[in-house]
Amino acid sequence: MMRKRLFVAAITVCLLLMVWTGLPHKVQASSENGSRSELSTQVNKLNSLITTTSRVPLKQFLESVRDQANAVLETSEISYAQGLTTDKALKYALKLVKDTNPSGSTELWANSPFIVYSVKALSPEMRLPDNLPADGKVSDQLKIVSAQGEFEAASFVLAPLSDVSSVTFKVYDLQGSSGSTIPASAIDMHVVKTWYQGGTAWQSYFFDDSKDVLVPELLLHDENLINLDDGQKKNFLRVDYPTGSQYVNISGSPPQFFNRWTQPVEDSPVLLPIALKQGQSKQMWVTTKVPSGTPEGVYTGRIGITANGAPAGQLTLKINVLPFELPDPKTNYDLNKDFYVMMMHGSTMKNELKGNGGNTQLAEQTLLNHYRNLVEHNVVNLPPHSPYDVDRPQNFLRQIELMKQAGVHLNPFFGAGPAFTSNEYYSIWNSYLIAKNAYEANPTDANRAAMESKYNAYLATLEPAKDYIRQTFDAVSAAVGHTNIYFDGWDEAEWNRLLWQQPLWNYIKEDVGAKVFATGNATHLELPTTEEFIDWAGEPTREKANAWHALGSDKLITNYAHPHSGPENPDMMRQRHGMWLYKANYDATYNYIWYFESDIVSAWSEYIDATFRGFNFVYPTKTDVIDTLAWEGFREGIDDIRYATKLKLVAQDALASGDAARIAAASKALTWLEKTDERSTNSDLIRSEMIQHIMKMLNLAHAE
Repeated sequence: MMRKRLFVAAITVCLLLMVWTGLPHKVQASSENGSRSELSTQVNKLNSLITTTSRVPLKQFLESVRDQANAVLETSEISYAQGLTTDKALKYALKLVKDTNPSGSTELWANSPFIVYSVKALSPEMRLPDNLPADGKVSDQLKIVSAQGEFEAASFVLAPLSDVSSVTFKVYDLQGSSGSTIPASAIDMHVVKTWYQGGTAWQSYFFDDSKDVLVPELLLHDENLINLDDGQKKNFLRVDYPTGSQYVNISGSPPQFFNRWTQPVEDSPVLLPIALKQGQSKQMWVTTKVPSGTPEGVYTGRIGITANGAPAGQLTLKINVLPFELPDPKTNYDLNKDFYVMMMHGSTMKNELKGNGGNTQLAEQTLLNHYRNLVEHNVVNLPPHSPYDVDRPQNFLRQIELMKQAGVHLNPFFGAGPAFTSNEYYSIWNSYLIAKNAYEANPTDANRAAMESKYNAYLATLEPAKDYIRQTFDAVSAAVGHTNIYFDGWDEAEWNRLLWQQPLWNYIKEDVGAKVFATGNATHLELPTTEEFIDWAGEPTREKANAWHALGSDKLITNYAHPHSGPENPDMMRQRHGMWLYKANYDATYNYIWYFESDIVSAWSEYIDATFRGFNFVYPTKTDVIDTLAWEGFREGIDDIRYATKLKLVAQDALASGDAARIAAASKALTWLEKTDERSTNSDLIRSEMIQHIMKMLNLAHAE
């Protein structure tokens, strides 16, 4: 598993986090939070504000919070938990009344059983039930800027003033000023489900079982697919058996093994009604896919909302469609080189057939859904992650057909098979190294003979691997129609194991005409024969990229474990898989892993072992996957690279135009892109600035 590099440093950070998060809550919380005097002060403040609002539902909510707080204050002793809960409820109410009564505000949502906040879809802020968004505002407007053919997202938070058993949403067509339409079918809605995860959740893939915390993560059509036990802080997943549905406990360290094939789970294909509980916020997610070729302009539609069957207001949805489609991503340092979007995964024909008992039709349906989801999130350079089997090639070749059908780009073809011989032969190589060291220490004829004998035994082990590599290369090249094929080196090999592979790497490159990919680090720079493509663990830097690219024009570098999948924070995942890699002059993103599951660990488990949380961008169902905030962040990160590529392509055209104004605009755009610190600047601001530069250059071109 690709998760061992930088282990000592990372686990040290993890332990420090665990120590801090494991402190008693009274130490972490302010000493005043939840105290009798603090609660009394907040109640008095709330009392003074209740009279300032004319909104009946809001006023009733504020009075309810005040009355509950007063009931706590009337008790002889306030427990820490009571004080903290009451403190949060009062702060929630105080912020709500402040946000709904700003200077000059209109009476938005005045007669609804909830208040709606528009919020950034991708935010480093956790949107939890007992919080109101610090980065949102009370609004009935959702605004999106989108290229043609692009997926984009908007989000809003419902702040319930009373319990509502059924809230429904209806999306209407969006109309453009030119008479064009974006159909309602191009809009999808989900509810963001919060559930319990380990204490380091949101920011880390290291596991902390000292506490369980609520984390927003899943994008569901049916929020009841997951039920929570707040008392025990456990998650229960609904399994729809033929005999009826049951909820299965998927929490614990470790939990009971959950088999997604024999315990079938599926989300609804469309958004079902949601329920609201007074004072508990709920985030909603809106995904738009502007059809390719949609004319430029602002398109306006609406999302109607009902509460318990009665109209409860509506949101205006506006999409500003840009006059271009996004190109495939190119590298920052060379517009002629592709930026490859890859992902380690376990969605293979072999795994699906093993799991479902050999049902080929079900395996193909599931894999096609998986690959389509990956492509829709920009992962178009997907390796098969199932080595070619010369004795049973049909599953491998069928998997390639499904990948092609889903839109995966198969040139280059990554991951044809292993670039090393059987591991059982590694001991023969080590025997040779021992004999070699003995000869070098004592160069006798006997020692020379022993060394040569061991080396010849090692060379003999290469022949089966060479036969496999040749057969695999011939079969794969025939299937994909080219010879731009990569074989995979041993994962995270130590130095001796790297040397063990060198003759086969030479054979692949010089005799077969294929290429080698391997995970590694700076030690690979010292190899006699280097791979063409390295997945370098840890932080991406230009220094690493420059060192690798200096070895030859065919050298590619990508990155993993900064971090692995696991953290739910979508803003982090956007940055780390997008502009951080791009500006570091990397050639690809290739992280571990889309979702992790094994024979003993379910993909739905928060727990892998005592060190690691579950590695998940998505959660697999029987035939599909459930998206997450982090997965949406990944998609936006790659789209950021595609916008940067568009900027550079437009600038390239402007620089060649000979027009002074266009050349000046292009130079300004390129200078801005190079100098902007992508690691400290908000990703939405970077995207907005890129669009402004692109549009200015395009407008100047059209003005000629």
